[in-house]
Amino acid sequence: MPKFQEHFDNSFYRIKQKHPQFLIDNREVICKLLTEMHQWFDFYCGKEGYTTVYTLFYHREKRHHAEGIIEAIAIFTAKYGENFRQIIEEEANGHVKDDFGEIPSQAECDHRYLREKRGW
Repeated sequence: MPKFQEHFDNSFYRIKQKHPQFLIDNREVICKLLTEMHQWFDFYCGKEGYTTVYTLFYHREKRHHAEGIIEAIAIFTAKYGENFRQIIEEEANGHVKDDFGEIPSQAECDHRYLREKRGW
């Protein structure tokens, strides 16, 4: 399964479990929001400089950290509104945790961190 689809499915499942009525009431908007947000996190994946076997995971140093989560919350709350803030925050955190199992700071999320701690 492509990683994007895995992120989307994980988010959808979490929302369904934690906020079932909100999902029913806002399904179309939530699907659009999740698509845009997961694409935003992985924007650098496959871009020039991030496509070789040695750099494949290094796109994550761009937005996969605490500061990236804060930025995502600001961007997507501004776009979708305050009533979506909790979903945005939970799923921004979920994206990074799904990839790392934790949320590093931006300072930690560099090539050294990715090589030594994550084995990439």
